[in-house]
Amino acid sequence: MPKPARNFIFAVDLDGCVVDFYKAIRPIAAEWLNKPVHELTEDFSYGFPEWGMPTEGELRYSFMHRYAVKQREIFKKAPPIPDAAYTLRKLSSAGVHIRIATHRLYVGGTHELVVSHTVNWLEQHAVPYMDLCFLKDKTSVNADVYIDDSPTNITRFEEEGKEYIIYNNSTNKNCSGKRAMNWDEVYDIVIEKMNQKNAHNKGV
Repeated sequence: MPKPARNFIFAVDLDGCVVDFYKAIRPIAAEWLNKPVHELTEDFSYGFPEWGMPTEGELRYSFMHRYAVKQREIFKKAPPIPDAAYTLRKLSSAGVHIRIATHRLYVGGTHELVVSHTVNWLEQHAVPYMDLCFLKDKTSVNADVYIDDSPTNITRFEEEGKEYIIYNNSTNKNCSGKRAMNWDEVYDIVIEKMNQKNAHNKGV
């Protein structure tokens, strides 16, 4: 059987799209802030101000993030979002070029650990990918369509005229654009866009 041409690139964010980062970080944040986990609402925004996360001092988010990465190994132990890995395997089988694009190199002093745990997690969950990119500006890598949950990235895609899918959660409820509530919907959107590109290339 011939190998797929893979001329359709799907840039995939990890945390909040493939990895259930928020499910994993919530009990860690409860421990960090010395609060019962049930007091931390599931209707949160970036930076978790609804959880009472300080913006200054050694209790602020960047310190907790480092703790979650180094002491709690969140990028190694976080659960997958339901159906994400399976759907990416289906998309890869259909000929989609999967390009992981993640901004995990967020806090200094953790980069080696972050890269190692990320690769380990992807292998453990059998997530296929052709490229693994660690970067802040997702638009700096080429793709036919991007998926992300970050309002900042979604705004950037819109400004740059990129095709994108918003993976739905409470952090992006005020964003507009093509939205997926689950990975079945992601699959349908990506396959539709790939078929449209292939038809265009064939002059159909």
